[in-house]
Amino acid sequence: MGPLLKLGSLCLGGGCPLSCSLPLCQGFRLLLASPSACLQLFHEKREEGHGEAAQFEGLKHKANRSINEMLADRRLRSDNLHAQKCIDWNREVLRRELGLAEGDIVDIPQLFRLVGGSRERLKAAAFFPNMVNLLVLGKHLGIPKPFGPIINGRCCLEEKVRSLLEPLGLRCTFIDDFYSYHVRHGEVHCGTNVRRKPFAFKWWRMEP
Repeated sequence: MGPLLKLGSLCLGGGCPLSCSLPLCQGFRLLLASPSACLQLFHEKREEGHGEAAQFEGLKHKANRSINEMLADRRLRSDNLHAQKCIDWNREVLRRELGLAEGDIVDIPQLFRLVGGSRERLKAAAFFPNMVNLLVLGKHLGIPKPFGPIINGRCCLEEKVRSLLEPLGLRCTFIDDFYSYHVRHGEVHCGTNVRRKPFAFKWWRMEP
């Protein structure tokens, strides 16, 4: 049996909002959504003088949130500290059970918000399109477009993800799924079915 993960705190209750594995010639990398990496990135951009750059800029019917506003939002910070604790618990399980080194794990910047009724029923939903919930097509990745703060004409979230994944020989294409899937708590991976070429080896012949 594979490793058991604690996924009840995720809005969809599945592993897609939390992690994704990327097959590479030298093995694979595990992508994990990381609120701490996102907050760190926003802190860095604020220190560089880009605190007024806004999340969701260019989206119709969606209010912009500047980096300064997001970092000053105590509720958003509290929600993401909670989400990070849940992710860290699963990170340790995956690292231990799959025999991963820290270098095998890639932290993808992501923020969440807690939604639901009572505290016991709160679930973590993606604050902006969840880039871990992506589509893998060989070396090509279809990644939900995060609509991050625009700095020097480029989305800083997209640029960060490119810097993490393209050195691995992967090509990143960002897809706008905001109103088609994100607002319904889904992303690119949720809205696609891919027909894969089966392995020559028959899985039912596998012996423990």
